[in-house]
Amino acid sequence: MIKLLIILSIVTFCHLFFVKGHLWPADAFDWMIIRDIRLPRTLLGLLAGFILAVTGLVFQTVFGNKLADSFTLGLAGSASLGSALGIILGISVVMVSIMMSLLALLFIIYLTHTYFRRSQRIGMILFGLFINFFCSSALYGLVVLWPGRSRQLMNYLFGSIGTATWTDIGLLMPLTLVGTAGLFWLARAITIVASGETLARGVGINDQIIIYISLSIASVMTAVLISTTGIIGFVGLIIPQLFSGMKQFWSVGITGSIAVMSADFLGNNLLAPIQLPVSVPLSLAGLPLLLLMMLKKEARGGLK
Repeated sequence: MIKLLIILSIVTFCHLFFVKGHLWPADAFDWMIIRDIRLPRTLLGLLAGFILAVTGLVFQTVFGNKLADSFTLGLAGSASLGSALGIILGISVVMVSIMMSLLALLFIIYLTHTYFRRSQRIGMILFGLFINFFCSSALYGLVVLWPGRSRQLMNYLFGSIGTATWTDIGLLMPLTLVGTAGLFWLARAITIVASGETLARGVGINDQIIIYISLSIASVMTAVLISTTGIIGFVGLIIPQLFSGMKQFWSVGITGSIAVMSADFLGNNLLAPIQLPVSVPLSLAGLPLLLLMMLKKEARGGLK
């Protein structure tokens, strides 16, 4: 983990201080850019990567499905649609996002247990993708119906940390601290529950309570994040698969932060002055990497 922290420090330094092609601010104006724009953007990138990675780890462990994360389960799409509805209706974006995300989670669990008892892993992803497609279409419909809000609404389709403000950091920082503390405290119990109901009951753990609490915490964390950044894919899907479960909780989170920060740095500088949303580099790198990982696992005896 020390190596990961060193890499994260280097990436964070470059992301924060690389201004106008120089690795250090040249004048007072550059320092103002760092304070008012770069610093909240960097902090949001760190928090976003950490949240997406550790919640993806929780989803994959609890459901026993390596393809489970906030995006494939439909939670990201539901949260983004909820945020858009909050903007249109003039009500709390965060609360509507949380409500839509939790409803999507309950809906998927119910449908999977009802109609895909023998192949729950497949059913879960199918229903999640259906929800994502529906929410993306509905969100695009809102863009057409309310063109005056199109810029705000489109941000939820293409995940970005470029509009970060200190208000966003003030909202996400305590949420991340409290949510991370809760998930880390439950990490051992989540691992035991994932090993089977018999083992969990044998050591005195109520598996249903652990599942509900951990999924609720993870869902709320991702919903609040998406209400700020929009949909950022592949971090919660790929990063947890590079590590061996909940026992490497912190390494997963740090690697998620490295992924988001690196992607945003490349998106800012590769085609400068054009800035790409962080979701674009992540998708371009994530799609072939996910395909390669799936093919390797299939060659070893099947994707689990």
